[in-house]
Amino acid sequence: MRRVLWFFLGLSFLTGLMGCEGESPISQDTPAPEIVGLQVTPAVEHWLPIVAECAGGIPNFGVYTQVLPQSDLSLAESDLILRLGERLESEPFVAIMGVEEIVIIAGEDVPVLSLSLDNLRAIYTGKLTLWGEVVDVANGGSVIGQPIHPLSYPEGHEVEIQFRRAYLADELMQVNPQEFLTVPFLEDLLVRYPYAISYLLRSQVPEDVRVIEIVSDETIANQQYVLAVTDQEPTGGLKQLLLCLQNAE
Repeated sequence: MRRVLWFFLGLSFLTGLMGCEGESPISQDTPAPEIVGLQVTPAVEHWLPIVAECAGGIPNFGVYTQVLPQSDLSLAESDLILRLGERLESEPFVAIMGVEEIVIIAGEDVPVLSLSLDNLRAIYTGKLTLWGEVVDVANGGSVIGQPIHPLSYPEGHEVEIQFRRAYLADELMQVNPQEFLTVPFLEDLLVRYPYAISYLLRSQVPEDVRVIEIVSDETIANQQYVLAVTDQEPTGGLKQLLLCLQNAE
């Protein structure tokens, strides 16, 4: 898994570093900057611009960020972790930053606006393979023989795990879906396969991509918390950062 490094500093600290020509870059009265290490999973990487905006408003504060798979996250090597999911017993301090919703999306030629939960499960377990098996044959027209093209994050990806828990009763997929890792690649796949179906966090759904309603008598637990995990109660700039993230739109 690639590691992406980001570095953000508060504006007042940057100004202090620049100083005036001929003067010492940092005066003796300038407090040392507070630098925190942040680890995020790929599923919440799109939160980094919000982190940057919040960090930029905190004087003398910096954030050093790594994007890592959930299995590589470590409070021993970071001050803050952002991830999806539920609190683990081993995590000392956890705060909810927001909620993400996993939704079903479709290519532009998919002939339905909604699907039953049973049909969605049948698609991803290989029991339904043609759109003609889903829509009314009398009204299906040319789509009757069109294959359903399931798309998915790779098995074990954070969002793939949450999708299976929410929609497939935690059952493993019995099909070989076309895999993607990034939203831009998923967009390309939906253009290439207009009869495709997939899933994504609602906050990441592109404007021109359709969201399919899933109809079910049972409750679908498709909302996931975005959690901030620290090894001790946050103080100082870190506390300000978390408060800003909680209030971000």
